[in-house]
Amino acid sequence: MIVGGVLGPIKAYFGAVENQGRGSLHLHILIWLDHDFKPSDLKEKIQNVDFREKLKAYLEDIIKEDLDEFKGKRTFESPDSIKHFNPFPT
Repeated sequence: MIVGGVLGPIKAYFGAVENQGRGSLHLHILIWLDHDFKPSDLKEKIQNVDFREKLKAYLEDIIKEDLDEFKGKRTFESPDSIKHFNPFPT
């Protein structure tokens, strides 16, 4: 069992990776929580600032895009390396 998560202890999980084509992958996952936490409980807990901040930090930690490492970076190419494509050659 996994403990210490923002939503409480996790009893089990199941995930499947799916190919979207062009080599892009994404994940579908089901999580079984090991308690009787109901939507009404979440509605009550979300009013607590500390819980909201922990939930936000958790979601930001688990939701990733592969391009995050490139934020703020720029790629420059030499004009000599650019190949021009002419769709109407003469």
